[in-house]
Amino acid sequence: MKTSFKKLSFAVLVFLAFQITRELKAQLYFNYMPTKIGWHDAVYDHEKDDAREDDKYGPKITPWTTWDNALEREMNWYLKAPVNEHGYPSYVCFTFMDEHYKAYRNDFIPAMQNGMGIISYLKYWEYKGKTNQKVLDVARKMGDYLVGEANTANEGAYPNFTRSTGVYTEWPLKQSSQNDADHGRNTIEPDKGGIAGYALLELYKVTKDKRYLDQAIHNAQVLAKNMRKGDALHSPWPFRVDAVTGKYWGERSGDMVYILRLLDGLLESGYPEFKKTRELLWSWITDYQLKAPEDRDHSLWVQFFEDQPKEDNRNAWTPLNMARYLIEKKEALDPQWKEHAEQCIQFAMKYMGSERPGGVTVVGEQDTDNNPWGGVNSTFGAVTAMFYAAGGGEKYRDIAFRDLTWITYFIREDGIVCDQTGEWNFLREGGWVEDCHTDVIHNFMDAIKAVPEWATAKTPDGKIKAAVQEYFPKPRHGNTYVIAHRGAHIGIPENSLPAIQKAIDLGCDYVEIDTRATKDGRIVSVHNSTIDQYVPGRKGKVSDFTLEEIKTMDIGERTGPEWKNTRIPGIEDILQLCRGQVGIYLDLKENLVPQLLPIIHKYEMERDIVWYIPASRGNEIKELQKLCYKCVAMPDPGPEKNIAETEKQFRPRVIATDMGELTESFVKACHAINAKVFVDDKKETPEEWEKIISWGTDGIQTNNPAALIEFIKNRK
Repeated sequence: MKTSFKKLSFAVLVFLAFQITRELKAQLYFNYMPTKIGWHDAVYDHEKDDAREDDKYGPKITPWTTWDNALEREMNWYLKAPVNEHGYPSYVCFTFMDEHYKAYRNDFIPAMQNGMGIISYLKYWEYKGKTNQKVLDVARKMGDYLVGEANTANEGAYPNFTRSTGVYTEWPLKQSSQNDADHGRNTIEPDKGGIAGYALLELYKVTKDKRYLDQAIHNAQVLAKNMRKGDALHSPWPFRVDAVTGKYWGERSGDMVYILRLLDGLLESGYPEFKKTRELLWSWITDYQLKAPEDRDHSLWVQFFEDQPKEDNRNAWTPLNMARYLIEKKEALDPQWKEHAEQCIQFAMKYMGSERPGGVTVVGEQDTDNNPWGGVNSTFGAVTAMFYAAGGGEKYRDIAFRDLTWITYFIREDGIVCDQTGEWNFLREGGWVEDCHTDVIHNFMDAIKAVPEWATAKTPDGKIKAAVQEYFPKPRHGNTYVIAHRGAHIGIPENSLPAIQKAIDLGCDYVEIDTRATKDGRIVSVHNSTIDQYVPGRKGKVSDFTLEEIKTMDIGERTGPEWKNTRIPGIEDILQLCRGQVGIYLDLKENLVPQLLPIIHKYEMERDIVWYIPASRGNEIKELQKLCYKCVAMPDPGPEKNIAETEKQFRPRVIATDMGELTESFVKACHAINAKVFVDDKKETPEEWEKIISWGTDGIQTNNPAALIEFIKNRK
């Protein structure tokens, strides 16, 4: 699936220093506990009732949010992916995808990526009560691609057989890529056809679309026709084959379990023609694969990854997936299922295992790339969870929970993921799609099915619930956010600290402030571009004065004598007052994104602020999103017809509008893209507020927050 990721960074050097041969290192080997893991502040549990028998291992990692919540964020981000001109979501058609849903390499692994994707999406669809039709629709798109775009030519030894690699710009795929291409444009990997066939069979069971069944049967027939006698040096199918000539490379291929799954599934569906092939395959697994020595020269857990040429390259993915099937089927598959499953798990731990801070055991991919990428690492977590739940032993409970919890730290708040889950501070938005996503989701589904309480648990005993981290706190009054426009400024100078304090005292959810830059580049809160309206006897633009000069100006005198000596506040004055007390609705009157971000980072208030920027100023929105993924851009799309384009460009979590554009259908269109709606009221009357709220609008910006709060409290 990938070559070693070589990067001269402190993270890699630390990783290499910690990793000694292939032994698991005790937690106490780490001389400090990181405050951040992945994209999140690290959360540890020091409670005695969750400690290991000997407490020398120190604190244990716990979830930054619930598994269920983290997975939902990831799924929602992928479900927002744009659809290409062929009608497919982008990540169905290429492997290397960045945070903008764009490809950055042209090589592609369709069978593995979409095969595991189908399995993941079907399991997630079922986990969520079969309520999200889009999840099932994407699973079908993955199946459609495998059936319609990813097959070999209709000739030779493996005709119309699912390709393991390809070049994503071709429709349909016509040539191989990665290390398959080193042996010719027609090279395929038989085991990947087994993965695709099994996934398509599962998709057929749900959809009853016969195209999927036909391809699954065809792949199985081609495999049966090309099966050879296996022994201690030869698997029943070689690793790589020229689909036309039948010439092959790699006598040992480790992934036989998905071919077994495909054959078993077809036999259960009433296709007895595969009985003999299945019996021969299972005999080889039990007589040779499970009994083979573990050294590289004799191991039969070798050759799986599409980008790897070495024939003695052991891996963790194939034995772990064999263990998964043994645990699922138990005695119906193998009377010695428990012994053999643990043997497979221990193989992965012995040769690819290492430890991370927080009591976390991770498992790497292969001899030639021992990094714990997301696919194999989540596979390890799922299989150990299943083994623990099946009675495999208490020690696997903690291993499974900590490993999968660790992986959630590489799911960002906005759902963007990282394929490299081995380092506590290694980050790259996106990457290999199957290691980021399609070969990850089904593993969490299997673990949650095995131990349902882990979906919301803080500790592996499931007795303590994890806190759900939301993008927005719940409204303080009913279901509607109250936003004080320029502070609660009735009788108080607007945009002043007293007006903000009044909004806090009232219990507003947000206070709206306007931002402008002074002559010396400092940021203050003033609505108008000039000070003429605020300071008696003074005229000029805000940008004509330094911050020191601005601070000498009295903006309270015009409001009333009790407000004399009220000053224009700087942005730091406002942040210090608002932090931990009220959210900020930041109205950018000028493009101040680069100047504001360091100040907001200083006060750690990225999640407390929504940034109002008209969608017409798209470059500013994209600049904000690029520089601060935690920051919440709030574009104003203008008319309802622009919502779709706004979603496509910015994927907003909240949209701003005014009463000139707000309608019930506007609100529904925003909610359909999972965006909240904040509206500026106009009349400030109970009748207007009732209409706004009845349409489902999420927040109201008003000059009279006290009256709005009272209205919400009394509303029936």
